[in-house]
Amino acid sequence: MCVKYFPLFKNEQKRHHGFLGFVLLFPMLGILIGGVLLYFMRDWLIQSYSKHSPLFTEYFDFAFPLAAIMTFAISLNAYCNSLQKTTFPSFLNDILVRIVLVIGTIAYGVGWIPLNFFVLSIAIAYGTQLLLLIAYICIVDRPGLKVDWSFVKSIGISGIFRYTFLLTLTALTSLSLKSLDNMMIGSYLGENFSGIFMIGMFMAQFIETPLYSIERIASAKIAQAFAVNNLEEIKEIYYRSVRVLFLFGGFLAVCIITNIHDFLSLMKPEFAAAAGVTIILSIGSIVNMATGVNSPIIINSSKYIWGVFFLSILLVVSVFLNMFLIPIYEIEGAAIATGIASTLYNFMKFIYIWKKFGMQPYAMHTVKTIVIIGTALFVGIFMAVPENPWLAIACRGSLITLLFISLSLYFKIVPEYHHLVKKIFTRNK
Repeated sequence: MCVKYFPLFKNEQKRHHGFLGFVLLFPMLGILIGGVLLYFMRDWLIQSYSKHSPLFTEYFDFAFPLAAIMTFAISLNAYCNSLQKTTFPSFLNDILVRIVLVIGTIAYGVGWIPLNFFVLSIAIAYGTQLLLLIAYICIVDRPGLKVDWSFVKSIGISGIFRYTFLLTLTALTSLSLKSLDNMMIGSYLGENFSGIFMIGMFMAQFIETPLYSIERIASAKIAQAFAVNNLEEIKEIYYRSVRVLFLFGGFLAVCIITNIHDFLSLMKPEFAAAAGVTIILSIGSIVNMATGVNSPIIINSSKYIWGVFFLSILLVVSVFLNMFLIPIYEIEGAAIATGIASTLYNFMKFIYIWKKFGMQPYAMHTVKTIVIIGTALFVGIFMAVPENPWLAIACRGSLITLLFISLSLYFKIVPEYHHLVKKIFTRNK
C-alpha cells in the first residue's frame, strides 16, 4: 500500500498529508483484532500444545507483544520503501536482525546461554529494529501522524481500503506460512523437533536474504513503472534480478549444503538432525531466488488479486502436505512440504507473468548458472578437507567462492560485473 499510494500523498510541506499516521492505522487495527481473537482462543491453543510442547504454553504470553513489534516494524519498513530509502532498513532487517538471531541460535545450540536468554535476544533484536526505524524516519523525512481525511477522500478511500485489505490478507497469509511448519511440527512431534527444524529454517532463509533486499528496492521502481505503463523497465528489472539472484542464491546454497554437517558438529549432538532439513529447504530457497522479483510485479500491477489467490493456494497446499508428510517423514517431511509448496507457488507466478506480460527471463545463461552450481556442489562434497570443522568450512568456502567468481566471469552470467572487472584490469595495465 505504501509504495503504490505514497506518490499521491507526497508533499513535504504538508507532511505527506499524514500518510505515516494513515499507514500505522492498519497495523493498529490488525493488532486489536488479533489481540481479541487470541484472548478468546488462548485456552484452546494452550490445551492443544500442552502435551507435546510445554514450552509453547510457557512462552505463550510473550508471542503477542513480539508479533505487535514485528508488525509495526514491517509497516515502517514499507514506509521507508515508499520514500526509496531502503539501504538502512534493509541492513536492519536482513543483516542486523538475522545476525543476532543466528548468533543467538548458535549460542543456545552450543549451550552458552539458556532458553530464556535466547528468547530475550529475539525480543531485543526486533525491538531495536523498531526503535532505529522510528529514529531513521524522523531524520530522513518530515512524517505526519495527523491524517488529512479530506485529502484521503479526494483520492478515493474505498480503492485504498480495498487494496490494503487484500494486501493485509496477503501479509497475514505470508506470516502464517512462515510459522506454519513449526506450529504443525510442535503439534505432531513436540517442541524438541520444532527447535531442530528452526535451525535448518534459519540456515535456509539466509540464502534468501539478497532477494528480500532487492525486492524492497525493486518494488518502488516497479510501482512507478506501472504508473506510467513502462513495461520495458519492469522487464529489465525482472530479467536482471533472475540472473543475479539465481547465481548468488546458488553460491550461498552450495556453501551451506556442503558445510552443514561440519557446522552442526559444533553444536549439541541432537542438532545433527537439522542437516537433512537444511539441505531440503536450501533447494527450495534456490528455486525462490531463481524466479527473481516476481511478487512485486504481480502485487504492483492492476491484477494484484492474483497475488492473493496464489498465496492462498500456497497456504492450503502447505497445510495438506504437512499433515500428510510430517507423520511419515517427521521434520524432513515438513521441509519437503515447504519445498514442494514453494516451488508450485513460484511456478504459478512465473506462468502468470509470462502469459500476462510476455516476460520469460530464462535463457542460455540459466543453463550456465546450473552448470556453475553443479560443479561447485560436486567439488564441495568430494574435496578433501581437514578434520577440524572450522578449517573444513574455511577450505570449502574458499574454493567454492573461487569457483563461482571464476566461472561466472568466464560464462559472463552478469554482463555488468564482467565489464566492471574488465575495466579494472584495463586501467591497471
